[in-house]
Amino acid sequence: MESVSLKAREGGTGQGEADVVRFSNGQRLSKAVPIAIGGFVLGAASIVIPGVHLISTWAIPLLSLGIAWYFFGKRGSVRRVTGTCPACGEAMDAEGGDWEDPMYVRCDKCEKPIQVLLASPMP
Repeated sequence: MESVSLKAREGGTGQGEADVVRFSNGQRLSKAVPIAIGGFVLGAASIVIPGVHLISTWAIPLLSLGIAWYFFGKRGSVRRVTGTCPACGEAMDAEGGDWEDPMYVRCDKCEKPIQVLLASPMP
């Protein structure tokens, strides 16, 4: 659990904790590279399919590069955010998700969006 700052759109601030998972460059590469290689292999293998090979030999590798880029760009995730909601003042326990900048979660009591600010930025 990491200490985080919580900020409401109305301007209120609060403190909380978040379960943060950070992915290293090696972890991100170990997901992205097999996807990219698999796309090139499937694209090359599709050359034997008449008609389909006109599109699939270049579309499958390009699609796999896009998916690999997406997985390489995922720097981490915030699984759960707890603390005092700066909008309603009550204790909140919100689900997170993949890290985005800026990262917002919804308070489970008042349903208002709360911005999560990490003490140390994602790598």
